[in-house]
Amino acid sequence: MSPSRFIVLAIVAGMIAACGPSASPTPSAPSNVPCGPSEVFTRHEHAHLTILIRGQIKTVPAFVGITATSICWLHTHDTSGIIHIEAGDNRTLTLGDFFAVWRQPLSQTVIDGERAGSGESVQATVNQQPYTGAPETIVLANHEDIVLELGPPFLQIAPYVWPAGY
Repeated sequence: MSPSRFIVLAIVAGMIAACGPSASPTPSAPSNVPCGPSEVFTRHEHAHLTILIRGQIKTVPAFVGITATSICWLHTHDTSGIIHIEAGDNRTLTLGDFFAVWRQPLSQTVIDGERAGSGESVQATVNQQPYTGAPETIVLANHEDIVLELGPPFLQIAPYVWPAGY
């Protein structure tokens, strides 16, 4: 069997196994956020994330938490910054959980691999109010507007305007 045919068969077998009746949500490594073969809508909410690194907007990528065979309870569909919270229960999910699904670091000194240098810090706001705890502890809730900034500069960001249907 040719290597390319073997790869195609392996992919198809993996897709069939992931969609079978025995497939159940499993955490995405290295996060503890469950993932499974399809979206779960027991809890269906959305939060918005804006990231600024030294005054420059950083795009939150599309398809965080989504692969060809799996979708995590925290994920993105596009680059709008909207985090989809589509969960099978009401457990507390945090911004740190989302960054773990994204496989990017988040702390009081690091955002997405960018480390605060001398005289710099990470600041967070939630619904235009300063958040004084560690940013990874921000609990994701419906229509929450989260801004993370590594700076200075620290810019005043207008509140997010939700599109119809969210």
